[in-house]
Amino acid sequence: MTIEELKEKVRLAEEKCAKIEKTIERHRTQGKKKIIALDKLLEEHNKPQRWKDIKDDPTAMHMFYEDDPDFHREFYWAVCDIKDKERAIADSGKKLKEAEQILTNWQEKLRLEEVKLQYIQDNVPEVIKNFLEEWKKRVITYYTKKAELYPEAYKIYIEERNKLYYECLVEIVNRLIEEDRELFIQRYCYKSEDRCNRILDTLNEGYKPNNHHEYINLVSFGYRDKNDPDEHPKYARHEEQWNAQFGDGFFSNWRSRGFDPDWLEKEIEQEKNNKLIDLMTRVSKITGEIVDATYLYIADDGNLNGYIIGKDGKAEVETIGAGGYNEHVILDSGRHGMCFHYRVLIKPRK
Repeated sequence: MTIEELKEKVRLAEEKCAKIEKTIERHRTQGKKKIIALDKLLEEHNKPQRWKDIKDDPTAMHMFYEDDPDFHREFYWAVCDIKDKERAIADSGKKLKEAEQILTNWQEKLRLEEVKLQYIQDNVPEVIKNFLEEWKKRVITYYTKKAELYPEAYKIYIEERNKLYYECLVEIVNRLIEEDRELFIQRYCYKSEDRCNRILDTLNEGYKPNNHHEYINLVSFGYRDKNDPDEHPKYARHEEQWNAQFGDGFFSNWRSRGFDPDWLEKEIEQEKNNKLIDLMTRVSKITGEIVDATYLYIADDGNLNGYIIGKDGKAEVETIGAGGYNEHVILDSGRHGMCFHYRVLIKPRK
């Protein structure tokens, strides 16, 4: 689990504790009001007792049953209300204790992960830091450029998609009528010859960009009908091409935040730390404590190569960059979907 995810767990646990504390405070306030009301009731009926005098008496609820049955009924339910609040406070207290323990556990996990990250950062060779910092810059540049292209690209995508829908619709309607006109009228035109003619007249007028909604509602295709233009291979390919360029989860997540540069910086920095931990953990399993990283270098293509010497052995490092299809780039951790991908191969060296 990443540091950011652990921080979110801590935040949620803190919120839960605060919520339970507010519930306890509410029950206490209500309980005090009910005690005041009970004491007032006792005073109005000229009873010398007050709640502080009888609260520890297990038989208090029935103390006026024989002497004053009419008053007893009102007194009994007033005591029940106070007891209910006491039970609610006790139950909430147990829940608070459990929630505080959960919070403590998440805080400890977060602390250990932060210590682990700090240790790695303090001991990581400078060349690895430079490699990952360069990776971060490339990712931010990649997404920034993509965000700049998005508005115009989306406009063109919608225009082409709408036109393609019309073209597929014409092709499908003509094919269905040619195969069996009567069946087409029965299945897609509410059994109306006139509706069929109106469909053909509309399609024969040629494509009109502003008529997209009319085209969608022109033929009554059923849910998941294989003849629906949405299911046409040409239409599907157009969607695939768009998703290949702009449909990755990370980009969509950033877009939903208005392309906030601070959010992008924060997320990529976190991913950089994830990669750092992963890389150093795998290297250390072979080398133990690192003693010499001078044979590690960043090649002209930006890849990290060479080998590292440690107390327990040597580790050979080879980086393989990959853009993915259509210049897609992927986060190693898979947390968000897409950004620049590389694979670091680490193996023992004699």
